[in-house]
Amino acid sequence: MSARPEASDCGFVSPLASQLARFLALKHAMGYRYREEGRALRELDCFLSTRLAAADPLVTPAVVHEYVARRGTESETTRAHRLTLIREVCRFLRLDDARVVVPDRRSLRIVRQKFLPRVLSRDEGSRFLQACTQLPPGQGSPIRAAVLGTALRLLYLAGLRAGELLRLTHADLDLETGTLRIRHSKFNKSRLVPLAPDLVQRIVECRVTTGERHGAWQSDTPLFLSPRGDRYSITALRGAFHDALKIAGIERTTDSRIRLHDLRHYAEFRTTPSNRFDARIFSGCTAASSA
Repeated sequence: MSARPEASDCGFVSPLASQLARFLALKHAMGYRYREEGRALRELDCFLSTRLAAADPLVTPAVVHEYVARRGTESETTRAHRLTLIREVCRFLRLDDARVVVPDRRSLRIVRQKFLPRVLSRDEGSRFLQACTQLPPGQGSPIRAAVLGTALRLLYLAGLRAGELLRLTHADLDLETGTLRIRHSKFNKSRLVPLAPDLVQRIVECRVTTGERHGAWQSDTPLFLSPRGDRYSITALRGAFHDALKIAGIERTTDSRIRLHDLRHYAEFRTTPSNRFDARIFSGCTAASSA
């Protein structure tokens, strides 16, 4: 039987540290990675450390309301994420303490506006792909355009999720069939993703460039290697995405903002080489691949 998780091992410090450690362990045992939620859980722990009494650490409706209250100019979606987290925690705490009240979603009057994804036009797609080859070098990363530029092209043309892309290793690329194997993605599912020949060639060129700079790679080496020798962070990928949009002249206004995840939408029309809407439909894409 495995030992119960220690609160100190999880970094929790509030009067509910041991309960939060067990809550996190339960989520992991159920198969959830709980990475982003884990960070939010630690922020909740810091909040509770200044609000709860050590003698009787009860999460009251007043504590919930204060935790979910608007902070600055944040969106209703951000507040809704905090409400979802503390509802899950309260459900767990109620198993041991019947006094804990699970907050109702409607009680805090959070009105989430439906987000409409921003899909690049054909001309914007062409400019974006060209901009991926023109990314400026980063600090300690002279091959940033070759690595992150290729990563962004793959996101856009193959419709991957950002997390899926960052977890790719060299073992996941099959050059013979021109496919990528996406392992243990959302809901722990895996799948094969077909790639257009020019995109495969771009990935191969990226592999050669990183090999020249970082040395020979192993099968478990990240496909998109950072200057530190490990995989890139989502922050670095978003930074490159914003740089590419700026170079391409694609505005990110309030009424027309585009997220990294929006590159995934309608990717089925850009994935399969035999499709008449494959990668080569974008003017300049083939030229950029051979540049």
